Amino acid sequence: MSDESSNSELDISVTAKKDELSLKAKGAGLLVLIAICLIGIILLALKMADKETNTFIIMPIIILSYITYNLIATMDAVLGLTVRVRE
Repeated sequence: MSDESSNSELDISVTAKKDELSLKAKGAGLLVLIAICLIGIILLALKMADKETNTFIIMPIIILSYITYNLIATMDAVLGLTVRVRE
């Protein structure tokens, strides 16, 4: 067996101006927040599945789902993503 290391490069440039951040910084920040919320939802769901009597954990899952939904909508508005429906 050979020790091959797989290196991948990621080049992100961030410009911080007095009034605004670049789109790359905004998009990266929103993706990080969405990932944190999704991990929280998964961990809470696993905790809820572990103990069947803990139904009070459903409220934080609903709150995290709402926050994730709003973050996705914000990312759509900030980055200008468009969805086209083909009929």
